[in-house]
Amino acid sequence: MWYNTRMATRTVFGIILACAGTGGRVVVPPGTYLIGSIFLGDATELHLEKGATLLGSPDLADYNAPDAYPQNFGSVNEGWSAKHLVLAIEKKGVSITGRGVIDGNGRAFFGDKPLWRGKVAWRDGAINARDWKHQGRPGQEIVFIECRDVSVRDVTLRDMTCWSCFFHGCENVVVGGLTIRNGLLNLNTDGIDVDSCRNVQVGDCDIETGDDAVTIRGCPAKLKDPAKACENIRFSNIVCRVSADGIRVGVGDGTIRNAHVSDMRIEHSGRGLHVQCCYGKKPRKGVDISGVKFERITIRDTAQAILVGAGSPHSKAKLGNISFDRIDAESEMPVTVAGGGETRVHGVSFANCTFRPVRSREGQVVDREAGKLSGDDDGAIRIEQADGVSFRACTLRWDGNADAHVTRAFSLHDAQPPSVDASSNLPDRPAP
Repeated sequence: MWYNTRMATRTVFGIILACAGTGGRVVVPPGTYLIGSIFLGDATELHLEKGATLLGSPDLADYNAPDAYPQNFGSVNEGWSAKHLVLAIEKKGVSITGRGVIDGNGRAFFGDKPLWRGKVAWRDGAINARDWKHQGRPGQEIVFIECRDVSVRDVTLRDMTCWSCFFHGCENVVVGGLTIRNGLLNLNTDGIDVDSCRNVQVGDCDIETGDDAVTIRGCPAKLKDPAKACENIRFSNIVCRVSADGIRVGVGDGTIRNAHVSDMRIEHSGRGLHVQCCYGKKPRKGVDISGVKFERITIRDTAQAILVGAGSPHSKAKLGNISFDRIDAESEMPVTVAGGGETRVHGVSFANCTFRPVRSREGQVVDREAGKLSGDDDGAIRIEQADGVSFRACTLRWDGNADAHVTRAFSLHDAQPPSVDASSNLPDRPAP
């Protein structure tokens, strides 16, 4: 079935509803269409022709009810609601394609002045919704919940109010060729979030946003299968400029395993590659993380290039079998592997990596406590509460641009000395 929506926005919405029962292809021609929440059905393709824009309504009343489906959630603390723009709930064979634009209309919701500035992430400032205390903006914009055989290709996602594209509990997902352009100061505007999914491939994306570029999460509690792991995930060929993390792996109390991230360029980030199993100040287990590989990644203009850590003194999760290969990273803060709580990190390997300590941006002094570090932290590479950390064919380059507090190669705390092979060149900083 094929539909051409050369009509008003209400007709676009009506045709999508018709496809929800029978499947079909909805073609949106050039033009701007003001929409509220749209639900996609089985075997439905939403195709946006070049020049077509779906523009999110500035009125929260035009979006779904918070109880529209049982897996739904918002965030009181972060100020976003359980309302979304394009949704597919427990569907199969759903796709969004084309060279058009989905515009979240974030400018209708966000304020125009930074509320605060961070010392690691959001160093240029952070903006929330004007009415964030009352969850005054839509939540995740493009949402797939417990779907199978999903494809999102070639569209541009622009000015989103929260996470741009969210997959929760899905299987067999392909994402390719996305361009994401969100305000660099706008909080929670992640690019692509993959949570408790299986068999996901994301590639060839260009992301600029005010939060994380891409994330791999383990929060299955709201799913019909609350034990579902996030596994068999691949991200490749991604360029990003962000205010938080280039890629964040973690969040939740589930399981993340078998993830591969390759061929990325990360700029302007708080952290480049961030693996953390436990968040928050309240006691919780955290997410078990294993079998994650990063390779062929360049990191520039970042506060901390690499952090593998428990993240909380409450953590009880397992964290290990993490590898880094051919990483070229500049970092103002130490490259860090650190356990915490009941989490002791096991088995983190670095191969063919180049690390460059650099001065903090604009002469700022990096707050080491903000980096969740403790004690003596004057090493370019910090290892704490961790065993089995190894370096093969790695290089530490002292270019004379490091902050004065970085005085040696390694800083060790309750950790086995790392294994460093003969082909590595990780010297302590030479005397001036």
